[in-house]
Amino acid sequence: MLLWVFVTTGGSQIFVKEVLGGAYDSQGEHFLRGDVDVDVEAIRHEAMIVNDKVRMYFGPFPAFLRIPLNFIYPPGHGKWSRISGFCAGVIALSAFAGLMRTALCSSPLSSRVRNWLGNAYVIGFAFGSPLLLLLGNLSIYNEAIIWGLALSLGALFFAFCLRQAEGSALTRALLGFSLCAGGALLSRVTFGAPFILIAPFLALRLPWENRIINLTALLLPLAAALIFYVWLSYARFGSVTGVNFDYYINPVHSEFAHKFGVFSPRRLPYSFADYFSLRFPSLERNPPFLRAARHSYDYPSLYSNDFSEVYLPLPWCSGWLVFAAILGITCLVRRKKADLLELAAAVALFVQVLGILSYYLLAQRYATDLYPFLIFGLIIFLGSGGVALFRSRHVMMGLIALSVVVNSLATVSWLVDADQNVPPETRAAWEKLLGRHSLGK
Repeated sequence: MLLWVFVTTGGSQIFVKEVLGGAYDSQGEHFLRGDVDVDVEAIRHEAMIVNDKVRMYFGPFPAFLRIPLNFIYPPGHGKWSRISGFCAGVIALSAFAGLMRTALCSSPLSSRVRNWLGNAYVIGFAFGSPLLLLLGNLSIYNEAIIWGLALSLGALFFAFCLRQAEGSALTRALLGFSLCAGGALLSRVTFGAPFILIAPFLALRLPWENRIINLTALLLPLAAALIFYVWLSYARFGSVTGVNFDYYINPVHSEFAHKFGVFSPRRLPYSFADYFSLRFPSLERNPPFLRAARHSYDYPSLYSNDFSEVYLPLPWCSGWLVFAAILGITCLVRRKKADLLELAAAVALFVQVLGILSYYLLAQRYATDLYPFLIFGLIIFLGSGGVALFRSRHVMMGLIALSVVVNSLATVSWLVDADQNVPPETRAAWEKLLGRHSLGK
């Protein structure tokens, strides 16, 4: 309920034209016509021009959602972003809650302590992670990311369910994993790619009973999504590997990408230093009391912009998760008998981390790509950290409370003062809520 109020700015703003949100509606219409183009007025400054045709590089999954929605309610055309994003947020929260329940069930802690910890972690994920930012600004950039996060957590949930599932429950879990992994791939490739690497290890662990049915459930939806992704990439840009920034309408980013590359391992230490620094937002006397802003980060041969949009590094945004993930990965490495599937999942999700740390831009929304790996580490810690978990429970509660407060205030500050993609009516509603109309702002 709180997230719904947050998404709709008090419940009054549901059908709102978010920045470039109509591009997904246009993409869906062109899919029905049998082509991969998009209307130039819908995509505007994020267009890619390929042989005089306008294309978009964002994943197609939100466009597929628009097709039935526009059929059912045509007046909602171009205004579905908030409903779409809220549904993704609910899926992400539900999948995370399921992961917490699965992990804590094997913990030796009492049921009372498990309930307290589980509820605290869910609250921490809702308000002490980038989920709040993504729901507060559902422009074309964030909508694809929140769907990628939600479906990747869904795939992770079904992967952990497979450890104890049998019979028809095993088939359903495999199908759920494959559907979620395929949806994540079509939302944002960085979220779906790790599960393509994990799928073969799941196939190797399948029992011989009903093996053909289970393999079909595991591989068919994911393979279909992968084939469609490759075909769409080729149809859009003539490349099976994805987007080609040579066609990008923005000359600054296209020239930089052509010269220095979109991904480079040289960026790893610098990106890590920015995302995991202890830099704290500046304080201010008026609500929301923290000021989130861009900061200078000028490395001309590493990043396309001379600034970073990481307004709140992870130790402040999600210190509770970073702390638990470190302990969890430590537990996994120190095990005498490691689980091959868990090791494969850790490596695959860590590749996603390396990918975003080597990217040519720095932004708070991109930090979302780090969370599947961190959440995986949290699950390992909860499942194996008996004494350590019991001793650190009060520290964890304190870190969750700190992250929720700091992240909530900093995110509101970013949405009101710094985010250029927040609709004017939403910004005005936030300013009224914060009392800024009476402060002369």
